[in-house]
Amino acid sequence: MGQSIIKFWFVFKLAWMERLAYRINFFMEIASGILSSLIVIFLWMAIYRSAGREAIGGYSIREMVTYLLGAGLINSFILTTAENPETSQNIQDGTLSNLLIQPVSPYGIWFFRDLGGKLFFFTLGLSGYVVLCLFFYRYLVYALHFEYFFFFLLSLVLASLLQFFIFQSFSLLSFWIENTYGIRFTMRVIMEVLAGAVIPLSFFPGVLREIFLLLPFHFLIYLPMNLYLEKIPLIQVPFELLKEAGWITGFGLLNVLIWRKGVRQYVAHGD
Repeated sequence: MGQSIIKFWFVFKLAWMERLAYRINFFMEIASGILSSLIVIFLWMAIYRSAGREAIGGYSIREMVTYLLGAGLINSFILTTAENPETSQNIQDGTLSNLLIQPVSPYGIWFFRDLGGKLFFFTLGLSGYVVLCLFFYRYLVYALHFEYFFFFLLSLVLASLLQFFIFQSFSLLSFWIENTYGIRFTMRVIMEVLAGAVIPLSFFPGVLREIFLLLPFHFLIYLPMNLYLEKIPLIQVPFELLKEAGWITGFGLLNVLIWRKGVRQYVAHGD
């Protein structure tokens, strides 16, 4: 057990070292995310001024700015970082064979590389968003209650796990599909909308909103930010997190099913 932890720790560190080798590319990607958030915030500030109302869709201007900043940071931490391309690549180029004979689980390697990538992006994104927070400090809502802030952090951990298993399901389709990049990229774009990264889901028409809330994607951004803004009754929060845990379990079992079926027919040809 101890040796496995040490091995996975080296996998985690390796993920950081690889990304530092191409840090300019990642800095540019994070910078583009910050610029996008900046544009959206100024757009919404103009909308609030034009409307002449203190609140739109149940969000005050301070809540909206806080939501958009938080959504941008979470988006860079959870959605932007990972489409799990390494899983797909290992299956396609035959390097999965090397992973299968190693004394550690390929899933463990993929998971800790994904975790390393998420924390790398989060660290870079956080530094940039701190500057934005200082710029918009008059428009921010600050966490006041420990319970909500704790559940907010817990929801981020669960959201990271959920995102990993969702994209892993698509990556494992490489056992049958030659290239899953298009599927994963399309899903990432769709998830940004359905997760609430663009606008809060409460702004969508009633039927669409109810459909979106039945799907697992709102747990990635919409739920964490509404927990931070304390828009969910505290007594309801454990139930929401249990539903998220249920989705994580479901996608985890789906991963196991696809993995077992795929490995049985896996044949490595290499490049």
